Amino acid sequence: MHLSVILYVVLFSFLASCSSRDDAPSVGEVDIEALDPSGQEVVFWYQHTRERETALQELIAEYNQTNPHKIVVRGEYAGGYGDIYNKMVVGLQGGTLPSLVVAYQNQAMAYHRDGGIVDFTPYMSSAKWGLKAEGRKDFVQSFLQQDYIGGAQIGFPPNRSLEVFYYNIDWLKELGYEEPPRTWADFARLCRKAKEQPFSRSENKERSLGFLIEADASRLASLVFTRGGDVVNAESNAYTLNTKPVRDALSMLRMLAQDGAVELMSEDYGDQREFAAGQVLFILRSSSGLPFVTSAVEDGLDFAWNVTYPPNELEDPVVNVYGASVSLCKTNPQQQLAAWLFVKWFTEPAQQARWVRASNYFPVRRSTAQALQTYFEQNPRYKAAYELLDYGKSEPSMSGYQQVRRLVQEAMVEIVEGSDVDLVLASLQKTANQTIEDY
Repeated sequence: MHLSVILYVVLFSFLASCSSRDDAPSVGEVDIEALDPSGQEVVFWYQHTRERETALQELIAEYNQTNPHKIVVRGEYAGGYGDIYNKMVVGLQGGTLPSLVVAYQNQAMAYHRDGGIVDFTPYMSSAKWGLKAEGRKDFVQSFLQQDYIGGAQIGFPPNRSLEVFYYNIDWLKELGYEEPPRTWADFARLCRKAKEQPFSRSENKERSLGFLIEADASRLASLVFTRGGDVVNAESNAYTLNTKPVRDALSMLRMLAQDGAVELMSEDYGDQREFAAGQVLFILRSSSGLPFVTSAVEDGLDFAWNVTYPPNELEDPVVNVYGASVSLCKTNPQQQLAAWLFVKWFTEPAQQARWVRASNYFPVRRSTAQALQTYFEQNPRYKAAYELLDYGKSEPSMSGYQQVRRLVQEAMVEIVEGSDVDLVLASLQKTANQTIEDY
């Protein structure tokens, strides 16, 4: 990362800590039970587009028409995750903040540190406005725990995704295999076979790869988790990016790239397009991409394919589970309560089931599955991915992880293109841990 960018973020974080919002009453100073949220307007910054945005706006419209407090939620597309983060940084120094904002855990930590968001816990625990004991138990507890950091619930999960391994069944059979690879050694062997034996139905047999992967921290985390490693230590206070699992994962990619069996993506969603065209045997990406791959394959070669957990070196599978939550911005007590009431409604099973069908995300409440049996039957690949949730492991929640992700991306490119693995990882480890001091 360029020094100027780091200084920019640090400067705005300092200014945010001096924000005029510091004089607003804290949650603990307000009697939540006595508040009246009636007539409040709630602005919600989100990143969704296309069908997901349409479905979200429909749910928001229903809430506006039916909630007994006449609360009005105004959903606003605020750009991608990076755009929203930048807007929040500006807002924290005295600009405009929404009532609710979509945020990954590391982003929410930065906002919370700078006084821009508040703890959900008092609202969740409120006798009048909170969750009943049965409802709270219904949430997947590991999802709630992802956002419980430093003694505060700095986010609330509306949905989750996981990294899944997509594979071409018909091509595998042509290569003499009935099942996807379960170890990374088998995976490497099949990647080389795919390079030498293109899919029979591919229209471009000059282009045949075993694996096309995005240079991305979540992709790398998946490769590391399945080797029994992690990208942070047990105390989550230092990065562990110069370890054997990381080195083995990147060395494998570089070796297969040198053999012409693996490449890094050069354009957004290129792996999905080439997979659908029968030019790539395996891809690794979010389960939320299932409907897009389904449409692309059906419109193209229409071959048999499925999803499963990535190859691994452990007794049980491991999948990278992640997802942005929503954070409650520090505005005024009535507006904060109104925003919470919308989040509470949105995460009820009935709304969760509708959101799942529209977004293909996973629900955060277990009872939602009861309303999704027909959806499971109609979407067996979604069901297969959903059943992997119990094998989930999460990426770091450290506040500087946004910047470390960029460093990881750059390191992946360097190594796959031939740079010395040990030198690159030593530098990555040092620079990544420096961000901890910066933040």
